Amino acid sequence: MPETPPEAAAADGSGTAPGTLGVGAPVVLACYDVTKSYGGVVAVDSVSLEVPRRGLYGLCGFNGAGKSTLFNLLAGSVRADSGSVRIDGQDVTGWSAMRRARSGVARTWQTVRLAHGRTAVDNVAAACLRDPGQWVVGSLWRPQAAAARERAWAALESLGISDLGARLVDGMTLEAQRLTELARALVSEPKVLLADEPASGLSAAQRTVLADALTAVSKDRAVVVVEHDLDMLTSVSEHIWAMVEGRLAYSGDVETFRSSPVYAGLRGIEQA
Repeated sequence: MPETPPEAAAADGSGTAPGTLGVGAPVVLACYDVTKSYGGVVAVDSVSLEVPRRGLYGLCGFNGAGKSTLFNLLAGSVRADSGSVRIDGQDVTGWSAMRRARSGVARTWQTVRLAHGRTAVDNVAAACLRDPGQWVVGSLWRPQAAAARERAWAALESLGISDLGARLVDGMTLEAQRLTELARALVSEPKVLLADEPASGLSAAQRTVLADALTAVSKDRAVVVVEHDLDMLTSVSEHIWAMVEGRLAYSGDVETFRSSPVYAGLRGIEQA
């Protein structure tokens, strides 16, 4: 693991930033003291965390805690007011979302963002192109289209949903749409996947299918999941981060989290 940057060192002089795992694993994605405000409201307040190269990690908190904003800061769709973001130790704070994506950071969103009127394989293949916005009928005949489709079919197959490839996404169930979106995020073989509330709107049985898929994906890369379903999140995560009012209120293992005041607060449990 690279040395913790000076700006992330703990106030007690230990040199370990809140949110770091301290397990000696190589870090693929990290942020140090990132802060973002909107109109005087601090959405993310001096958050530092490090994501190891492989494994599944959970990020939780109430609505408005700053989770999605933190994802935006990591993925590059929003610029931090202060602090830094690093991929494989390289400072990417000034990089665009596209450049970070090409460097290995993929994400999904709270609401499904698939192109209607297109098949599942078209939606996944579009993510292979340098300019997905040009994925129109004419572009299907470009030389790279065949390779993009081949990779798309492979991504769908890896999630066990290749049977959906030729279907229009419009008529799919929400579960199928979310798995298609997951395939689209994975087709570029990212180093880290940021999944923002992927279980939203799914039934208990569908959440089990999704949890199994995310666990399988995390064998080869880092997966960070924002999720309100604490039962699901704690059942699959190796490490939990919890945010409260823009700040990191907990960073640690699952069992300790379950007995923490932060967990009790999120579950609405009053501790004696």
